[in-house]
Amino acid sequence: MNKMREKMTVIFAGLAGAFLLMIIFEWGAQGDFFKGTSRKADEIGKVNGASIMNKDYDDAYAQMRQQKLQETKKPTLTETEETEVREKAWDQVIVGKIIDQKIDEFGIKVTDEEVRDILYYNPPEFLKKSFIDSSGRFDQATYFQALRDPRNDTIVSNVTKQLREELKKQKLSSLLQAGIRTTRADMWERYDNTTAKATIEMIRLKPNRSPREFITKVTDDEIKKYYDEHPYLYKREEGRKIKFVVFREMPTPKDSAMLMERIEGLKKKWMALPLNAPDSVVNDLAHDYSDAGYQAPVMMPPPAFSNYNNSEEIMNTKVGDVAIGIVQGQIKVMRVLEDQDTGAIFYHAKSILIGFGKPENKDSAKAVAQKLYNDLKVGGNFEEIARQNSQDPSARNGGDMRWMGPKMFVPEFEEAAMKAPIGEVVGPVESKMGYHIFKVVGRSRRTIRVGTIAIDIRSSSQTTKMIAQQANIFREKATKDGFDQAAQAQNYRVIGDAPVVTKKGSSPMFGYMPWVNYLFDLSAGDITQPVRIPNSHVTVVAQISEVLPAGVKPLDTLLRDQIKQTLAKRKTIEALAPRAKELRAMLNPGDDLSKLSSVDSMLKPIPVTMGPAESTPGSGSDYVVNNAAFSMKPGEISQPLQGENGYYIIKLMDLKPADKNQYEAQKTKEFQTLNQEKQQRFFGQWIDELKEKAKVIDYRSRM
Repeated sequence: MNKMREKMTVIFAGLAGAFLLMIIFEWGAQGDFFKGTSRKADEIGKVNGASIMNKDYDDAYAQMRQQKLQETKKPTLTETEETEVREKAWDQVIVGKIIDQKIDEFGIKVTDEEVRDILYYNPPEFLKKSFIDSSGRFDQATYFQALRDPRNDTIVSNVTKQLREELKKQKLSSLLQAGIRTTRADMWERYDNTTAKATIEMIRLKPNRSPREFITKVTDDEIKKYYDEHPYLYKREEGRKIKFVVFREMPTPKDSAMLMERIEGLKKKWMALPLNAPDSVVNDLAHDYSDAGYQAPVMMPPPAFSNYNNSEEIMNTKVGDVAIGIVQGQIKVMRVLEDQDTGAIFYHAKSILIGFGKPENKDSAKAVAQKLYNDLKVGGNFEEIARQNSQDPSARNGGDMRWMGPKMFVPEFEEAAMKAPIGEVVGPVESKMGYHIFKVVGRSRRTIRVGTIAIDIRSSSQTTKMIAQQANIFREKATKDGFDQAAQAQNYRVIGDAPVVTKKGSSPMFGYMPWVNYLFDLSAGDITQPVRIPNSHVTVVAQISEVLPAGVKPLDTLLRDQIKQTLAKRKTIEALAPRAKELRAMLNPGDDLSKLSSVDSMLKPIPVTMGPAESTPGSGSDYVVNNAAFSMKPGEISQPLQGENGYYIIKLMDLKPADKNQYEAQKTKEFQTLNQEKQQRFFGQWIDELKEKAKVIDYRSRM
């Protein structure tokens, strides 16, 4: 039982999360702030009036965070990963509350006898494994003795409570599954779709005219008719139009000075350690200065430092030195532990590209390049000329291409760069991209092994408080004087052209779902309290400009233009009909489709083997081809088939229907697979619908 005590933390976490994880992964996977909602001290949200307590959310978050750390095998998570984990934990506690509410609604009960039967005679594996003897046998007698030991009463009571809750959820699952039916027709349709095959030859006619030619031929009546017939294409989720003011958390000069003082302290202590100091010692040092800990040493060639503002300085460090680089909002403190010559030559170049596109433009492009080269040779500013004239993406950086290695750029450029004197302007050099003028500012064969301690660039707590105070003052004035008026008086920019905020979508506004949830608790005209967005290091105050109900998007100018483009494309397909009919008339029963190649060498038959519901090479998701093939006889040639992407003429070469004897032999397996899929879909949809209807209040952005 001592083993059992040692593992109780894990046991309870497993019990609490096991059923919810099953729901999420196996089944298919807000009161108002301004209107007097009562809120308990430790409450972080509500679901249909039921409280979500801080502890429940924190426990789910801690468990999921630990899982994420194990998956990523990192000492810490990025801000994006932290946000992802928090949202998954939030979703889990919401689902848990909804399931508990449904259990109560359905009157599901679990008797003491049912719990006792599980605990004593059918214990879960996590309980049994602590009582496996050396032969691998479950020692039931010792297990019974441990359960009856008075010293274990608290443990047994907690396990019993968790088992009772899990049994309720299992009963709910069984109750819902009782309504799921898988018929023989369902099973046969699935088997037929996955095993039947048709082999065809296909001629595809692609549009040879641009949709732009047909834009003016699309009428208003056609647009309206298409809109009325396809409302499902233009669904609009419930949304919020907002305008907002952003308060950015920018480190002050004082913050920066304090940060550099901290980094200098780290640098001094790290350099005092021997090069062969164990990682554990360096990790202890890292945790005194950084949340991220020590990143194990890795070999880094010069291109690995391309995103650092001071890559040249880093490359000039010696073994034992500590270098500092700034990249993506972090300061990387790196100690050089080893120096290697791998034989590969790396170079750091700045470049100007004058492209010529078509061969006939080469002479004029070369003349432009030659003039720029001459300007540079007499003292022209390379960076400024690159920004104004270069057609390479590096133009925005003054032509800086950073460190590059073998075969990282076109060979003509690379060959010249390997030979060019350091600092000398070279060119024009011709490649398939155009004419290059460049200068090499560094060259090295060096690869260094570095250990890294990353420190986030953050504002001090004093600066953060000052920004919060500014946001609160603005919010008070906006409430009193009006949002736009307050912003104008305090010289703040109002952002009013942001996309409509919805709850669904791959990326919530600012990447922060609690903020989005908060907006949906409000009404038109309401102004939010200041909300700090963790990942973006900003504080936002917003006003709801308009509440958009769910429904069909109005047929406005933008949507009209979208439909017009769709119909214009369709007209390019319809324009192929006369040609398709003409070609089909050339074919007699028994002919090969290759006969059409004599008319047009581009009309070569494409052999395709496909199932009833498979997308196919040449036709993609134009299932008009599949439907026709499985309704034809071998040797038969179809009439012209109009699809979404072109016209098709096909000849059925062979048809292999699903084998009914094989189906009979494995229909039990088919039933199990299909039934499980149906259950997963049903429960996933059931949970999604309940979540959609649930009144969820998210206090996380208001903490």
